Amino acid sequence: MTNETTGEQSNIVRRNIHAIADLQDKSAQAKSLQERMADRITASSGTMGFVYLHLIWFSVWIILNIGIINFRPLTGFDPFPFGLLTMIVSLEAIFLSTFVLITQNRQAKISERRSELDLQVNLLAEQKTAKIIELLDHLIGKLNEMNNSFFLSRDDEVSTLEVSPKPEEMMEDIKDSEAE
Repeated sequence: MTNETTGEQSNIVRRNIHAIADLQDKSAQAKSLQERMADRITASSGTMGFVYLHLIWFSVWIILNIGIINFRPLTGFDPFPFGLLTMIVSLEAIFLSTFVLITQNRQAKISERRSELDLQVNLLAEQKTAKIIELLDHLIGKLNEMNNSFFLSRDDEVSTLEVSPKPEEMMEDIKDSEAE
């Protein structure tokens, strides 16, 4: 492979990378305010900082309410078994799980779009490969006709591989295999 060919391939790879990055940027910009908020909350709640903050918060809450430190206006406002703390933590858990679900649902939609694109690219590659096999088989036939001393035997599978399967047939096969 020449340096020129390698450079051209590198340009193609860079162009593809930039195209994918642009699509991801556009997708990120298309997020609603609620989706961006849910993503930020989900991202921050999945950190050790979040864990440490809660550890400190719970420790201070419990220390103040069991009377280890007597800070008059705040001491004993939620006596053991800490009903108010339990309610606050339960509400926080409900909201956090909702934010996580919102983020997961949005990411599932992105993943589904990516899978559809992968399928389209794979089908196109399959069609191109089938066409290349057909052309190579045709070339072998022509070479064999032109020169009797040069003979390539034809592969039995070529006729099958020359035909690209139809997407509808593939989907039916997938459905059938799932039903079994």
